[in-house]
Amino acid sequence: MLVIRRAGTDGKEPEDVSTTNPHQGGDPFVTSGPPSRHHPLRLASDRYSPDTTLVEAAVDKLSRCHAGLGLSPERARAAADLLTEVWGPRGRLPIGRPRWRCYVSIDGSPFELSASWRGTDVEVRITVEALADPPEPAANQDFAWDYLRGLAGRPGVDVGRVLALEDLFRSPAPREHYWMMHGVAWRSDAEPLFKVYLDPHVNGSEHAPAIIDEAMARLGLSNAWQATLAHAAPLGGPGRIGALALDLTDPARARAKVYLQYADLDAATIDRQAEIAPSHVPGAFEAALGTILGHTRPPFAKPPVTCFAFRQGMPAPTAATLYVPMIPEFVEDAAARDRTAAFLDGVGIDPIPYVSFLSSIADRPLHETGNQNFIAYEPAPPGGTARFSGYAAPGLYS
Repeated sequence: MLVIRRAGTDGKEPEDVSTTNPHQGGDPFVTSGPPSRHHPLRLASDRYSPDTTLVEAAVDKLSRCHAGLGLSPERARAAADLLTEVWGPRGRLPIGRPRWRCYVSIDGSPFELSASWRGTDVEVRITVEALADPPEPAANQDFAWDYLRGLAGRPGVDVGRVLALEDLFRSPAPREHYWMMHGVAWRSDAEPLFKVYLDPHVNGSEHAPAIIDEAMARLGLSNAWQATLAHAAPLGGPGRIGALALDLTDPARARAKVYLQYADLDAATIDRQAEIAPSHVPGAFEAALGTILGHTRPPFAKPPVTCFAFRQGMPAPTAATLYVPMIPEFVEDAAARDRTAAFLDGVGIDPIPYVSFLSSIADRPLHETGNQNFIAYEPAPPGGTARFSGYAAPGLYS
């Protein structure tokens, strides 16, 4: 059992949390909620004034990311316009007066940037945590579901199957660490893909497995999910269920993704659990964790995560993606970058786009920053192409 010391909120003393007895409804590896004396939010970027709005900072990051990846200014403008439109008035709040430490980003910002590559195809993405004004748990919950409803009617967007789960992922008394996140991915050959991320611990961690079981049943994915659980059972169990993510598109094509955190399993066992996905390459996850982190056994400073993707009509998850933790496994981004770039080069993935992504959105030299959350790796099956993604906080706060 892994036990860590997490700071309390509102002046309370720190509390012990663990993977077997986590704080009810909260992620034991992330501190979120109102800033406190233990975890204040201080503006850390020299690039922006305190009056810069959240959406101005996010658009600047998006534009720099597109430029760094060699994507067209037109594509960058389209992304900026869409983000500004869907974020709405909440995006116009100033960054200099943060009132909530958000779950979505390791620096407490209400958005996280990511980029993904499969061959030469590049996807730029942003995920926003929905916050009310002023933020407080019940208001955040109401606003998050209203935000989702507001996406209905956009080209290619289908929110119906998520709304059918609302009773499962709403709480009558949400706690401070309540979160719900909305993502959008800009693809080179299709309309933007909207996504939603739901917290299965919303009514307490003891209810999370049953909530996911019921959600997967309603989505028509119960058989594949139960097969995944049965496969994991003799291999240390499925870990902690971190999130359920859903594509907001045609249900016949949309993915449902379940994220499993592995605090107590070694890399070889994590790899064997992924073998339930037919596209998995045996040994690839173990090799990635060993090469990048330099160790394959717990304790991990932050747990590795496997994301299992499900589609209707399939008897097992269609893909398994490994999320390798960066910060705080590494003390700064430059070290994480160097180790990850060497790994990518070793498995035949060009590291230059990843390095460019990090450099383009950083406001300070990478040896002074700690903004990388995870890198994600889906190895290439025979005849296929590997997929790789990088996730980074905007570095607004410390």
